[in-house]
Amino acid sequence: MITWMQHHKKYLVVTIWISVIAFIGAGFVGWGAYDLNSDRASAVAKVGDRKITVQEFQLAYSNYYSYYNNILGGKLTQEKADQMGLQKMVLENVINQTLFLSYADEIGLRVQESEVKNLLVNDDSFKVDGVFNKDAYYRVIKNSGIKAKDYEIRLKKQLLLDKVQKFLKLPPTKNEKEMFVASMFMKDKLSVDIITLSPGEAEVSEDQIKKYWNENKTKYLSEKSYDLDTITVALTDEPIDETKLKEFYQEKKYNYKNSEGKILKLKDARAKVEKDFRLKATKRVALENYLLFKKDQMEATGKKNVKISDTTFPIDKLTTTRVGEVLKPIATENGYIIVKIKKVNNPLPKSYADAKPAVLAQLQIDNKTKALKEKAEARLNLFEGKDIGFVSRDTVTTIPGLTEAQSLELINFIFDNNKMRNYKIIDNKAVLYQIKEQKLLEKGKLKKYSDLVNENISQMKQAEISNNLIKELKKRYKIEQYYKGN
Repeated sequence: MITWMQHHKKYLVVTIWISVIAFIGAGFVGWGAYDLNSDRASAVAKVGDRKITVQEFQLAYSNYYSYYNNILGGKLTQEKADQMGLQKMVLENVINQTLFLSYADEIGLRVQESEVKNLLVNDDSFKVDGVFNKDAYYRVIKNSGIKAKDYEIRLKKQLLLDKVQKFLKLPPTKNEKEMFVASMFMKDKLSVDIITLSPGEAEVSEDQIKKYWNENKTKYLSEKSYDLDTITVALTDEPIDETKLKEFYQEKKYNYKNSEGKILKLKDARAKVEKDFRLKATKRVALENYLLFKKDQMEATGKKNVKISDTTFPIDKLTTTRVGEVLKPIATENGYIIVKIKKVNNPLPKSYADAKPAVLAQLQIDNKTKALKEKAEARLNLFEGKDIGFVSRDTVTTIPGLTEAQSLELINFIFDNNKMRNYKIIDNKAVLYQIKEQKLLEKGKLKKYSDLVNENISQMKQAEISNNLIKELKKRYKIEQYYKGN
């Protein structure tokens, strides 16, 4: 994909369908209890004649949580997920999908058993030596905690959703392609000037820091944390029985894959297999200690303070556990840890001394930005700048005085705006520019990016059609929502 699309994804209209296949090996993420009456205990909503089960919602939530956690580099906590309204987002998405399924029922779209079978036999997760293996299929499904029948029902739903989406996907017309390329790949001839600040030009005084801190104390809080009593259970160091290790590998080998998704041989995955084997062997001892600890028949052997930003600890487990509760054993690099929550330390305003470094850093940024803006605005209508030639969205270049990343940021900013003269604050610089000349459609671009252009136009049209159809389907089918989400 071309560079500007990698760095400027707002131009890509993407409809994300969370695949039911993605649940393999994914754990469910917990949330607070919700109030359902006895008649609705198995569902979170009903759309037309179709129920959305609690399990379906849990699965979708788990997949969304994993998706955003991956985007955030593993730093998504349950608290942050609640702040961004992830439950409501997932619930709305699942309801919209069920609207499409209800519509598919009405217009007569169907999925044949042969289509489900074809999807299963071509899934690498269920193959042994490149061929579908029925025993491997049932083993994988069993280890994932659901029934094969339920999994196949989900596959059937996904196939039906795919059919609806394919039905809504229209090819782009010639005019649409030309308009897209003209808007996305137009060329601007630029003149650029760069303003910087002299040392000491945006200094921050002690009085400024104190004044800002007094006015913004609630922005500088300590980090929420948990005081824990702990018991650690080290991995067993008993000699490994090779026969049992091989049996363990055969049962779990779908967990050991290379970057291409191919199952690794035992010799290539041995270190990971041995560790997992020892974890399994140690788990019984960990569970025994857990039960004793829970019954106050065993004393804690250590203490631990865990902050919500600690990515090495499953914080989401703590956010859904009350003070005094004991969590089931948590696997670590060296064995298991069993924890009891002793105290929750909620965020409190920091002292001036503790908050000062962060306040100073913020004021330095604010002062520099303000000074750069004042200089840029005073000079904007007067400068001539240096001619850097023509650039377009997919230009990969380094503008003199800027890094490649800064140059890309400037170019994206220019094509996001409709001003012939403007400026952009980038790091410690104010970059002024003026557009001297423009070129629109280039036939070569249309040919070079034909597949990409076609796909993006189709996605945009599909998204627009889908959104409009959802609005109509909400009028057509009765929606009963038993759970509102956080």
